[in-house]
Amino acid sequence: MKYGLIGRTLAHSYSKEIHEALGKYSYGLFSLEPEALIDFFSARDFSGLNVTIPYKKDVIPLCDEVSDLARAIGSVNTLYWKDHILVGHNTDYEGFLYTAKRSGISFAGKTVLIMGNGGTSLTARKAAADEGAAKIYVTSRSAISDNTSRSTDIPIKETTTAFVNITTITYDDLPNITGDIDIIVNTTPVGTFPNNLQSIIDIADFPNCEAVIDVIYNPFKTKLLMDAEKAGLKTANGLPMLVAQATAAAGYFLGTPGAFESENERIIEKMVNDMRNIVLIGMPGSGKTTIGKKLAEQTGKRFVDMDDMIIDKADKSIPEIFEEVGESGFRDIESQVAAELGKQRGLVIATGGGAVLREDNVYALKQNSLMIHIKRPLEDLATDGRPLSKDMDTLRSMAAERMPIYESLAEETIDNL
Repeated sequence: MKYGLIGRTLAHSYSKEIHEALGKYSYGLFSLEPEALIDFFSARDFSGLNVTIPYKKDVIPLCDEVSDLARAIGSVNTLYWKDHILVGHNTDYEGFLYTAKRSGISFAGKTVLIMGNGGTSLTARKAAADEGAAKIYVTSRSAISDNTSRSTDIPIKETTTAFVNITTITYDDLPNITGDIDIIVNTTPVGTFPNNLQSIIDIADFPNCEAVIDVIYNPFKTKLLMDAEKAGLKTANGLPMLVAQATAAAGYFLGTPGAFESENERIIEKMVNDMRNIVLIGMPGSGKTTIGKKLAEQTGKRFVDMDDMIIDKADKSIPEIFEEVGESGFRDIESQVAAELGKQRGLVIATGGGAVLREDNVYALKQNSLMIHIKRPLEDLATDGRPLSKDMDTLRSMAAERMPIYESLAEETIDNL
């Protein structure tokens, strides 16, 4: 039996890991150029498929039957056999709603801004409408190029006569509605790897926003999500949606719809633990390197010391860097290293004591990580070879400035006594 994912570029897909975590079948990745799509389907040599960009609409006419939900959305991401009939369905819908509910985000009576105009945008519109959104705005690059705004009423559900208003706007129109938006959903690829930390909007411009869903899952936290978290909003990334749509698809593949929803949290937790970085922050000499190496051994992650990377990049010792370019020059190299490491996954990263003093470094390091503060009494801190912490008075002054920053960023604290 052949199960798998079809799309054009699948190098960074996690679908294989998710499906095979169920232990029910092997799962392959089938990268297809557009001209190969029809031949692939004509062979019908598969037991069940998922579909991703750019074929979620292209496969619709190749199905024998399309579910009412997939037809209403206009997008198919799951193909399965029912009585020798090839059925096209949309489990992204289930995944999106699972993600929202998991984070306590309700669309009922809310004004929703959906950024993007692709297949996931169509799914988000349908889901938000079905859940009772009062109004939905959709922004996209195509709206910009058309330079038009249009408003249409569409059915919330095919089986009801209820309607929700959906308005397509340009990004230039956003300032006119920012105060009305309760929930923001990003379905664009802006901010995804390798173009991390990019964002279309500034969350500060949306004073009444209460929740943000970003369907991106690499990185775990986009700049949009990190800004939303900082503002105290409810947030959700795309990993729960990815997992929940996959387990839903597995149920259809095996003729047992809904059978694997209970596996969602186990798989999400496993993927997060396997892929996220552990970033150690704290005062110079607090033991971040020693503890980091032990954590790397325990978790199977790769250990990286930021100071060692800075030395390699500059081809000089840290005291030599300070002597030649000063602290500012050292921090510039440190920021380059933070940006490089922050995009990666599966690392244990020991930071320099001042690495989190720059906001850009915090964004870079936080996007894929669990941040742990390594805390140690000042009198026990090592000072040898450390240009900025040569004596106890300097350490006390440094601690007064930095400790509040460490404590505000830390998700966990380890006392290194």
